[in-house]
Amino acid sequence: MPSVWGKRTHLLWKADRWLPDKYEEPGFTCLSLGLSVSRRGFSDEHIIVYGNSDIFSEDLEHEYFLRPECDYILRFSKEEAHQINYMMLVDAVLMASHDDDHVSPLVIITKLAQDTEMICRVLASLTSRGFPVLFALPEAPQSNFGITVSSNVVLGPERIPVLLCPHLFDLLDHLEHEEEDEDVKHSQRYFIELPPPDAHTKSFSMPQGVETCVFWDVSDYPLPLGLQLPVFYENILSAVRALVPCPCGGISIYAYVDNDEFDYEDARVLITVVRNSPADKFSRLAKMTMDFLLWSIDNPAVPHGTRGPNLLLISKLLQDDELNCLHKLDNLSTNGLNVFLTSEKIPRKVNYVHLLSWQDLSADGKLKSREDTHY
Repeated sequence: MPSVWGKRTHLLWKADRWLPDKYEEPGFTCLSLGLSVSRRGFSDEHIIVYGNSDIFSEDLEHEYFLRPECDYILRFSKEEAHQINYMMLVDAVLMASHDDDHVSPLVIITKLAQDTEMICRVLASLTSRGFPVLFALPEAPQSNFGITVSSNVVLGPERIPVLLCPHLFDLLDHLEHEEEDEDVKHSQRYFIELPPPDAHTKSFSMPQGVETCVFWDVSDYPLPLGLQLPVFYENILSAVRALVPCPCGGISIYAYVDNDEFDYEDARVLITVVRNSPADKFSRLAKMTMDFLLWSIDNPAVPHGTRGPNLLLISKLLQDDELNCLHKLDNLSTNGLNVFLTSEKIPRKVNYVHLLSWQDLSADGKLKSREDTHY
């Protein structure tokens, strides 16, 4: 692993999966994590902790909050444990979207489990775009849980290197071996072979002539009976053009459905149907959030003050929407993208996002716009 000294290193620690064998004061735990990765050539550690309420009491959560190197800790109820993966992956894609030079490593600290293949599919979307991603594991990985492990192979975008960290939380061991480099050059190296990313995430680059991309939760907002997809398309185009001048641009749509039934396809409309999306709303919105962040990487804002391209999210927001989605939309807008949100109620914490009415978008008839629309 080449040295990345001087580059910000993001440590995403799945504490719900891998905890110290015994309780350690949060300051010691964070110091131990930092020492372990710094001895492997990394620096400027930024730690994010993910766990549930069975692991982290409110008092312990507060102690971690006080650590300057620990950005935040996310707690979920035991019943929400599956959501931890999605929040971690959303954060990973968000950090990558802020890394214009593709140089800040993302280190996933965890133990392998049944959800590893799903995690790897998302990480494959980052490595294929040139972002450095690694796993930190307590022991040599095995080829199970739907993944394949290789050793002593050449690093490439289709595999993730593994840092073996059996003493990750042992601060005393780090202090006693302070001068040693744990990443011994002659020791066996391991790599996790990545499964292919989800087909629709390979590239979100918009075709020539398309200036607006729509991420549409069909379960939240099914089209009213009788409304044809081309009319829906025209409604979106008219609503966007009423707020942002885009005289020639068309629209591409990603429609998220949690089953195979989708009756809205039309040859005249550029639409990609993302089937078998997560059935629960939290996970589905998290998946859409990862996708529009990947889209923002593939379609950056035009420099020199010209705004665009345009992003529209059609989804009902959660009560904790500012954590999962809203502030990310705001960030994209402040970075130069035109961001639109369909909402039945105006969210309080939206500052830079254009709000569109679902009633207007789903009207059975074309809205008036500055110019005539066309495909």
